[in-house]
Amino acid sequence: VNGLAFTSYNLASTYILTRISVVHHAALNCIRRVFAIVMTSIVFGLTITFLQGVGIAISVGAFFAYSYFKMKRGRKEKKMEERRKKWGALIMEPTDKV
Repeated sequence: VNGLAFTSYNLASTYILTRISVVHHAALNCIRRVFAIVMTSIVFGLTITFLQGVGIAISVGAFFAYSYFKMKRGRKEKKMEERRKKWGALIMEPTDKV
C-alpha cells in the first residue's frame, strides 16, 4: 500500500510539475508537508508544541505571502499589457535601475 501511494504521489507530482513553474511546485510541496504534519497529529492524537506551531504558521504565512505578491505582480503586468495595446510604443517600460 505504501509503495502504491508513493508511486501515485510521484506520478501526480511529475504531472503537476509539467503544468506549473518550479517555484509554484515548491510552494505547494511546502503546504503539502504542513498538511501532512497537521493531519498526522490529528490522526495519531499527538500534540503540536509551540515551536512546531510557530514553524507551521511561518510556512503557511510564507505561502500566502508568495501567492498574494504573485497575484499582485500578475495584475500589474496585465495592466501594463493593456496600456501597451492601447497606446503602443508611447508606453515605456518601468526600470528599477538608477
